[in-house]
Amino acid sequence: MTSGVRTFDAEVLGTARLSAHLVTVTLGGHLEGYASTGIPDEYVRVLIPPPGTTLALPEIDDRWEFTYPEGAPELAPRVYTISDHRIVEGQTQLDLDIALHDEGIGSDWARDCKPGDRVGLIQPHGLYAAPAAVGWQLLVADITGVPAVARILRGLDPGQRVDVVIVLTDPADEIPLPSAADVTITWQVVAKDTDIADALAEAVTSRELPDNDRYVWLAGEARASRAVRRHLRRELGWPQSDFYTCGYWQVEAEKWNARYDQVADVVIAKAEEVQKKVGDDQGAYLDALDDIYESVGL
Repeated sequence: MTSGVRTFDAEVLGTARLSAHLVTVTLGGHLEGYASTGIPDEYVRVLIPPPGTTLALPEIDDRWEFTYPEGAPELAPRVYTISDHRIVEGQTQLDLDIALHDEGIGSDWARDCKPGDRVGLIQPHGLYAAPAAVGWQLLVADITGVPAVARILRGLDPGQRVDVVIVLTDPADEIPLPSAADVTITWQVVAKDTDIADALAEAVTSRELPDNDRYVWLAGEARASRAVRRHLRRELGWPQSDFYTCGYWQVEAEKWNARYDQVADVVIAKAEEVQKKVGDDQGAYLDALDDIYESVGL
C-alpha cells in the first residue's frame, strides 16, 4: 500500500438475527493491527465483492480514490457500526449490527453471507464525543442508529441521565438496550420510511433542552440530521461540543445521488476552500457544508 488508508482482509465467522430487521455479522480473519477507536458509535467501511468473485483489495489514496489490481472486480463500500470489538485467543473479532432493507448490496450480503466469505475493511472512525461526566444526554435514532445507541448505553456510568428516542417502522425491531445509567427509552413506530425524518427531528425540536451539562446525539435519515443540526446550531446557538448529528441514509437516495454527481466538483472545491479557512473549527465547517449543499440543491 502506498497511501495512508489501510485496508484489511476480513473473514465472516458467523451471523445472528437480532430482530426483524437487524442482523449481526461477526468478522475475523487477517485483522492483525485492526484497532478500535474506543468511540462507541465507531463505523467502518466494508468493501463487498460481487457475488461469485474473489476479494482483491484496492489501494486507496488520500483523496479516497481506489486503484484495483488489474482485472480485479470493483468492491462496493458500505458503512456499518461496530457494535463490539474484542480479542479471542489472540485474534481480533468485530461484530457489525446491520439494518436490513428489502434490497441492496449491503442487505443482500448481510442476509446471505456464510462463514469463510471474505470482505475488505477500512480503519474505523467515530463521531460521538459526549464529555465523560455529562449530566444529561438525548440519543435519537432510527433502526440504522440502534447499534450505536446500544453501544453508547453499555458504556455509561450509574447516575448519568439519558433520554432515548428510537423511531421504527416495525415494532418487532425493539431490542433490549441495557445500561448502568438512568435511562428512559421511547420507542416510536411510524407508518412508513418517509415518516421517519420528521419523527426524528421532532424528537429534538419539540422539547425543552437544558441550558448546560448536556449532549445531544442523533443518527439516522440525513434530512433529519440536517434539520436538527440547524435547530441546535443556528436557532439555539449551541456550540458543536454539545451535540453531533449524523446522516446514515437518505430518503430518495437515487435522486439525491444523481444531483450530487452533477455538482460534486463544485461541492468538493467549495468544501476544500472552507476547510482551509476554518481549520479545526468543526462546527464552522459543518455550518458551511450545509450552506454549500443547499446552494446546489442538495
